[in-house]
Amino acid sequence: MMPASETWRQPDRRFVVSGPASPRDIRDLMDRPFFALGKMPRHEPIRHRSGYSEVHVVSSGDAGLATLMDADVLLWLAGQLRGALNEGQWISRHVRFTPWRLFQDLGWDAGAHQYRRLRGALARLAVTTVMTNIRNGPDWRDRPFAWVSDVRVSRDDGVALTLPEWFLAAVTEPTRVLTVHPAYFHMGSGIGRWLYRFARRRVGRQKGRWLFDFTELHGRSGTLMQRYDFVLALGKIVRVQSLPGYHLSTCLRHGTDYLRIEATTPPTGPVEKPVEPLVATTVEKHVGTDTVVSLGRSKNHYVNHCSRRKTASRNFLTYKYNTICSSTKGIFRDNFDPSGHGKKEAREAVADRGAGVP
Repeated sequence: MMPASETWRQPDRRFVVSGPASPRDIRDLMDRPFFALGKMPRHEPIRHRSGYSEVHVVSSGDAGLATLMDADVLLWLAGQLRGALNEGQWISRHVRFTPWRLFQDLGWDAGAHQYRRLRGALARLAVTTVMTNIRNGPDWRDRPFAWVSDVRVSRDDGVALTLPEWFLAAVTEPTRVLTVHPAYFHMGSGIGRWLYRFARRRVGRQKGRWLFDFTELHGRSGTLMQRYDFVLALGKIVRVQSLPGYHLSTCLRHGTDYLRIEATTPPTGPVEKPVEPLVATTVEKHVGTDTVVSLGRSKNHYVNHCSRRKTASRNFLTYKYNTICSSTKGIFRDNFDPSGHGKKEAREAVADRGAGVP
């Protein structure tokens, strides 16, 4: 039971991490390009539009955009906050923790290099500015936010920082967060990490095989790689089967190459909200050139032709793809209210309710 008083509104009130927690990822972040994929600094902005959803990410510092590796800190904090909520505790977007606790939960080796890694991640998260209309109302361009702010690091007090309201509002809604396989945090490939998060969001633990067009995947990733190189990178992941919890293959169907993803982890319960089986066909932003690549015509052993009888029953959207793609604009979109009304007050109430612990 949360206390009736509102002393948590005092600015010095912080949520203090006191124990282990399983990291959580936020659904809205998992299939859209909010982070740079590579390990080298990226200064080029990310501008992505899919249906009614828009994401703009820029960096205001020499460190470049925050990367998927840096996002480990956010996933860990989301797990800590969600775990506290599940236990009926107060939470706040003002957080304090010891680096050692983060290292333990994420499996980082303790050492000076990990402290440097954490400092670098916090620096990039702090200078990365995000603008999105996802859960942000019609004036979203006037409401930018950084992943972290007011960052302070000291030997005695550890790390203190402030998370954006947008992030906290997502964490407070149980249906907006998903668990993450522990092996994810040991993956060194940015493309591999992105593909895992995409599969976790779009396929989840549902039964069946789900098909995704390579061109759509390329647009969704936000990568600076040309499509040819991007497809080759995915092909390598398919060969080594390095995605925890999923089996990958490629197939040729109606002259189009697809990546086929199948969950290997059985569902732990009923699916509350089935994920979309096909990436939105209205992705307008593609980084790189439109190089034509056909894995279906290569001799690689991981390429095969889709079985129409097996696949069509599991994914009729893919079965109908070539006949309806010209009229699907807006069909495969997230439930976004451009007006920002309806749930705005509810979101604000949730954000106010989930804040503050001494």
